[in-house]
Amino acid sequence: MARNRTLWPGRMGVRRRTEHTAPMTGDSSGDGNDKDTAMTASIAYKGKTIYELPASRSPDIPSAFFMSVHKSGSTLMNNMIRAACQMLDYEFVDIQSHFFNTGVSDSDIPAETSEIFKPKGYVYSGFRYFPNQYDIPCLNDCPLIVLVRDPRDAVVSQYFSLSQSHPMPGKDADDKLFKHMEEQRKATLGSDINEFALREVGSFVKKLETYSEILKTHPKARLFQYEEIIYMKKKWLMSMLNFLEWKMKPGQPMNLANRFNVVPKAEDASKHIRQVHPQNYMTKLSPETIAEINKTYASTLLRYNYI
Repeated sequence: MARNRTLWPGRMGVRRRTEHTAPMTGDSSGDGNDKDTAMTASIAYKGKTIYELPASRSPDIPSAFFMSVHKSGSTLMNNMIRAACQMLDYEFVDIQSHFFNTGVSDSDIPAETSEIFKPKGYVYSGFRYFPNQYDIPCLNDCPLIVLVRDPRDAVVSQYFSLSQSHPMPGKDADDKLFKHMEEQRKATLGSDINEFALREVGSFVKKLETYSEILKTHPKARLFQYEEIIYMKKKWLMSMLNFLEWKMKPGQPMNLANRFNVVPKAEDASKHIRQVHPQNYMTKLSPETIAEINKTYASTLLRYNYI
């Protein structure tokens, strides 16, 4: 079954830009240090500042975006990109994980989050869906990488993650998300995996469809499949570096690929990396459940070469 990378060229209308002058980071007394006086942006929740965008260490690079779907290699990609940015001295921003770790629910994410997105100087990662709570004004001005996975495998992985291994959110900003995840865990533990898959797979398909529409028209986007980052880490990394025109020192790509080359020898449902091999859904779901998913979501599965 073909799982080729795809470049979907085109153009999508650039979203409304939001001009914002936000608090400075560091000393803003005017000592001539550009890093100290660079404009940043901040995000407030319930009247309290919960995030401040740091001044960029590499203000001249084009910003880049990395997006994926839950249980689709998103954590692996996020960690690899974070490590790459450390090597390159690029400014890495994972705002969605910041919201999770402080306890801000998806439905409560402030619209002013749009103000942290700049066309130059930042690497934005950690998106497990395309956000609809805020705009990304510079999205079409920046390269975009999207990583996807067969939703039948993703929903099976989600079942084990929610029931056993997924870390709980923080509660610094709010405890609503924490309570919601406690309820989700209880509900998942009380569900049959087939029942869960039929109920939840649609949310994964919806995320894929949203990305499909964006990829059709984005001027510089690249689509990767889960299997590439799992089985061909160096090749995936080199393809990503070439696409973004990021220059690493000799040996760094191989070191980075080897560092994250983790493939469990046996399945362990209690671990975040339970197992990584594709088509695990075929051993976890009943033939009737698989047939129903294939029938209901045939157009999306065909579009992404999953059937």
